[in-house]
Amino acid sequence: MSPDYQINYTHSTLAIQLRGDWILDSEYPDDFDDELERQFKQNSDIKQVTIEMDQVTQWNSALLTSILALKKLCVQFQVSLDSSQLPDEMIRLIALSSKVPKRNVDDHIVKNTSFLHNVGSNVITAIKDVGDVIAFISNAAAAFFRMLKGQSVYRSSDTWLVIQQTGAEAMPIVSLLNFLVGAILGYIGAMQLEKFGAEIFIGDMVGVAMTREIAAIITAIIMAGRSGAAFAAQLGTMKVNEEIDALRSMGISPMEFLVLPRMIGMMLMMPLLAIYANFMGVFGGALVAYGMLNITLEQYLSVVIKSVTLNDVGAGILMSVVFGGIVAVVGCQKGMSCGKTAEAVGSSTTSAVVTSTVIIFVSAAILTVIYGALGI
Repeated sequence: MSPDYQINYTHSTLAIQLRGDWILDSEYPDDFDDELERQFKQNSDIKQVTIEMDQVTQWNSALLTSILALKKLCVQFQVSLDSSQLPDEMIRLIALSSKVPKRNVDDHIVKNTSFLHNVGSNVITAIKDVGDVIAFISNAAAAFFRMLKGQSVYRSSDTWLVIQQTGAEAMPIVSLLNFLVGAILGYIGAMQLEKFGAEIFIGDMVGVAMTREIAAIITAIIMAGRSGAAFAAQLGTMKVNEEIDALRSMGISPMEFLVLPRMIGMMLMMPLLAIYANFMGVFGGALVAYGMLNITLEQYLSVVIKSVTLNDVGAGILMSVVFGGIVAVVGCQKGMSCGKTAEAVGSSTTSAVVTSTVIIFVSAAILTVIYGALGI
């Protein structure tokens, strides 16, 4: 049935009666909108507009568009629109269309500020970020101690999953990069030691360097880019989907349920990966020693065993535990503090990698000074 309408004006009330199928595929009355506007201009004393849809058999967005245009005219001529006779679905759609937030024109205006203002703002932001990280670390430490007391709430299956992801699945990239780093150290050492006829000490240099610091640092950087970024992306996406808020509403601590398994898994796997990285780095140096200096594997390993002490291995393992905690805490903190947009998740992931890398190198320098002061 073709759409049709009838407009009656009586006693300051404009009554609109609609009939037929008001859908896009029908022969839509082209003069409907123009007729409404003409009625408003001719009858300046209109106080109210009513719409009757008892005889409308079908309707879709075509009719909704006309009703919205009518509502706009009512606002323009300061006339009230009686929508009580409209279908509930249409009333909800009209209400939804009116909830579009106003655009703030000033949002895209770049304000010219002074150099001191920019410096001060950046300093305040940095101090706030440091405060947030410190608060997060304190909460994570409290959750860890509650776990030691058996009072925390988390799933052990999540911990084993993190152990698998940060342990076995990370071994290929850890093997490759530490092997190459060991080969590079051996190659650089070989070129310098040949000048003094001390080629045999290449095992001493590679072994001590890898076990004491290099293996732990390289592995930590790999895990920051691999697992730390994954932690930030996972928790950031959960925050966007309001899953973290759902955990809080159920009385479950996100710090225990989400952060604690990642901390445990990372801090358990980092020492094992660092020990494995030591062997790969030493093997890379052995390959260079054999290929460039004709040093046999037995000679190379004998030098490594004599030069590398338990203090060197222990220093590297302790450093790796610290690095594991840094990667886990920074990744989780960046993920849980990000905004609720896709762009914010990407920014938090990038920030997690950069921040972890910087803190790893700063921590390595501090631990090196401490080891030197203690004579380790």
